[in-house]
Amino acid sequence: MGKDGYIYSMRAVEGDNSWDNSPAASWTSGGWRSHTRYYEMLRYGRGGVDNLGIVSGLGTYQTDPSDSSTVVSGAIDLRLGPNFNAADIDPVSGIMYLANFQTGGALNRVFKIDVTQTPPLYVGSLNLSGNIPGAQSGDFAIDASGQWAYGIATTGNAFTGSSVSYRFNLSSGAVETLAAVAPSPFNTPFGAAARLPNASDKLAFYGLGTRIMTIPAGTVAPSQSTPGATSGDAAACLPKLTATLVCTPDALVDAAGNVSNCTVTLDQAAPAGGMAIALNPPAANPRYTSSCGSSILVVAGQTTASCSITATPNTTPGDGDVSAAIALATPAATDDYVLGSPSAAEVTIRNDDVAVTPVVNLSCTPSSLVDSAGQVATCTISLSAAAPAGGSSISLSPPTGSTRYTSSCSSPVLIAAGATESSCTITATPNTVVGDGSVTALVQLLASPGYALGPNSQAGVQVNDDDSPIVNPGDAKRVPTLGPWALGWMALLMAVAGALWLRRRQD
Repeated sequence: MGKDGYIYSMRAVEGDNSWDNSPAASWTSGGWRSHTRYYEMLRYGRGGVDNLGIVSGLGTYQTDPSDSSTVVSGAIDLRLGPNFNAADIDPVSGIMYLANFQTGGALNRVFKIDVTQTPPLYVGSLNLSGNIPGAQSGDFAIDASGQWAYGIATTGNAFTGSSVSYRFNLSSGAVETLAAVAPSPFNTPFGAAARLPNASDKLAFYGLGTRIMTIPAGTVAPSQSTPGATSGDAAACLPKLTATLVCTPDALVDAAGNVSNCTVTLDQAAPAGGMAIALNPPAANPRYTSSCGSSILVVAGQTTASCSITATPNTTPGDGDVSAAIALATPAATDDYVLGSPSAAEVTIRNDDVAVTPVVNLSCTPSSLVDSAGQVATCTISLSAAAPAGGSSISLSPPTGSTRYTSSCSSPVLIAAGATESSCTITATPNTVVGDGSVTALVQLLASPGYALGPNSQAGVQVNDDDSPIVNPGDAKRVPTLGPWALGWMALLMAVAGALWLRRRQD
């Protein structure tokens, strides 16, 4: 089984044709070990089987040295034989290692085929430092690190022979004999081997029963299955994919264009049909929107899929921070993935709107009254911004008490939510008292949290006296006048003076 979850099989095309040693050779006399022309690779999966075609790179083989027309492509050499009894795929590189570790086969050679290409490509042979121990071996299994292949070799005698575990290095070809293996119940090769995905130090071998090998020591435990059954081969279960979740960035502000991308990542590409990953999406909230639903699909051949969390723009000061929590839901036991770390994320949406302190000012119009009826001044308290929810309470010092006026101004003054001003009045008290002078009604704003005092924080309204004194006729004085003689003499003097002036003008 490859990293992609498919099971691969290589077969010799045209089967046993009994021309190993002579045309009359039979299966029992060695014909079954004859070369069988060329090799092709099959791939098994959920959708059935695919014939990947003739393995390329194997070279040619001439079945009849005297006849050039018998050259066949895709042959390795005569010693390979038609029956590969040992094979595994390196879980790290994806390269298939296969061998004919049986009597008549090459006990010191392993062939390498890249099954990740189509058609599969023969990439060379691994020549071992020596023959594997014993006369033959069954299947081998490659460890999870892709460094060693482990097997059990036997002398081939089911009753009197012996068996040992061994391993060979996939890089250097070094062969090591490990530990003696007690027959169970007979000394026969194990036709099936596979690593256990839930234990990196364990391999399973199957022949007349299942036996577990502990690596790297190569010790083999007793049979764990019912004796009497046989198996041709085995493959490791495909490890489940691992899913993780990350949201970037993990903090936004409530302004336009603030988006966090939440990415689900698989440690391997999703299989055919894709892989749906269950999510616990963020709870609904007016402070953000999200494209993350109850699941997200990683399409076939891809390793990632993303959804987003977007902050809702607003300019409301003091609305605080909220968090959008998202997590991978716990998969069912039958799902093809498990949760890795991290599997949850939290995106914080922060308030970026600075609260502006409103400025309050005061003005009174008109600024002067007289002590007559209908004389009213309106004092307006105004904010530089609309009052928030609940309104704004403005503290002030109202006018001092006086008989010359009345006032509706009192502390505090409430400016209603959404409004920018409120007002109160100063009303002159009508009177007819002469000489009672003028007085000033002073209103002053006081500092308090929630607003700042502007340059016009106080205003005065002057109430003036408009009453004049009444004159008594009995108190009038006589003005002296000229008598008739005095008036005549005055007229004569004026005439003389005029004549003299006229005479001078004529001279």
